[in-house]
Amino acid sequence: MSLLAILENGLFALGQVLRFPVMVLLWACVTAALFVSGGCLVEFVARVRERRGFELNAWLRGGPVLGADAQRQQRLPAPLRRLIADVESQRARGMLSDGGLEHLLLSREERVKRSLTAPRMLVKVGPSLGLLGTLIPMGSSLASLAAGNLEAMAGQMVVAFTTTIIGLATGTLAYVVATVRQGWVNETVYEQRYLAERIASELAQEA
Repeated sequence: MSLLAILENGLFALGQVLRFPVMVLLWACVTAALFVSGGCLVEFVARVRERRGFELNAWLRGGPVLGADAQRQQRLPAPLRRLIADVESQRARGMLSDGGLEHLLLSREERVKRSLTAPRMLVKVGPSLGLLGTLIPMGSSLASLAAGNLEAMAGQMVVAFTTTIIGLATGTLAYVVATVRQGWVNETVYEQRYLAERIASELAQEA
């Protein structure tokens, strides 16, 4: 057997070895896509409930941000309430000066943007695994065709096309989730920055 044939057979064997982890990872992507979709649906219901009739400028006209009572803070969406709670905590420890407020705001923004990590990853990983799950069985299918085993070839082709469908469906679902969440993240980041500007103004007046 020539060296080229050894290398080709080795690559074919390696591709078949990858078949099991690819299928496992594809199932993991399906589970993750369903999980992030469920989380997106839960967050949508929570946002509708929290933001019904809410308008940040109207809330700000009700009084200062710092020292707002609990009843007034309850009218804010959860991310803004957490921002104010963090500001009050840092203020009590005297850590808002020398860029402390900006650092706190950037930390909160990064925390909000983390919700985009999983769906964005699935957008690329899902279809890629689907493609791998397609090409690997096709190698076995062509080998079965060469051996004249049409039944085995048909079974491998079914697996190949099924993994393509699952991979594309996973990526599409993740893309929808990522797009929806991106709009929510942009809105939250804008509101946090606006609120932080008002807080900075109030702190400057106290100084």
